[in-house]
Amino acid sequence: MIMRHRRSNGAITGIAVMLALSSAALAGDDDGRQLIQKVIDAIPKVSLQANLTLASEDGSVRLLDLQRKPTADGDASYLEVAGPQNLRNTRFLFIERGPEGSLQYIHTPSFGRSVRVGGDARKQSFLGSEFYVSDLIMPDLDAFDFRITGEEEIGTRRCRLVESIPKNPADEPYSKVVMAVDPTDLLILRTQFFDPKGKLLKVWTIDKIEKVDGYWTPLLHSVANVQDNTRSKLEINEIKYNVDISNEVFTKPYLER
Repeated sequence: MIMRHRRSNGAITGIAVMLALSSAALAGDDDGRQLIQKVIDAIPKVSLQANLTLASEDGSVRLLDLQRKPTADGDASYLEVAGPQNLRNTRFLFIERGPEGSLQYIHTPSFGRSVRVGGDARKQSFLGSEFYVSDLIMPDLDAFDFRITGEEEIGTRRCRLVESIPKNPADEPYSKVVMAVDPTDLLILRTQFFDPKGKLLKVWTIDKIEKVDGYWTPLLHSVANVQDNTRSKLEINEIKYNVDISNEVFTKPYLER
């Protein structure tokens, strides 16, 4: 998920109305994977700092500080809860390493040390919201099969629908994910998540997006759980790109300081 007017660099946009599906747009697995790889490659390879607000319909609000930087170990993100008081200093460290697998750690003041997040813990709610911990990490593309299934108009953008199915379903919280991708600006404007039984579970959209310092920057994310009829929003209040961040920030000793 500090800084300059606006918000952070993430993934998904929208409130969209489906206007059409085009069978002419159907393509093979390679095309779907290649398009998602292009989206990942287009993410700015620069450091950033941001502050965010995570809010849910039950009235809970979490204030978050984010630092992110490409490192020799992978794209690293450090996230710290600034409020409310009972959650302050809860910290997260995510290191995305592609085929080598991602590392995810959490540190809570009450526990006193960091714990690596894995298995079923990845499928749990992030700070009581509709976001899962696993939603915040870039997936390893080798763990999924991709195919383009059609097209859909989202706002003024003609998007391709890319279906992603895990090769090992037991390892993942979703049986299927469908992403609406703008192939021109390489933005994922909407993501639909399906539960293990194949039913639609959540829809993640970007409700506002602007260019900040020349980078497409999603300013307001929302996730709607269509089964529970609940919703959470993540707003990036300020952001600054190309900041000087020490590599020490993205280490376990810093997490546990």
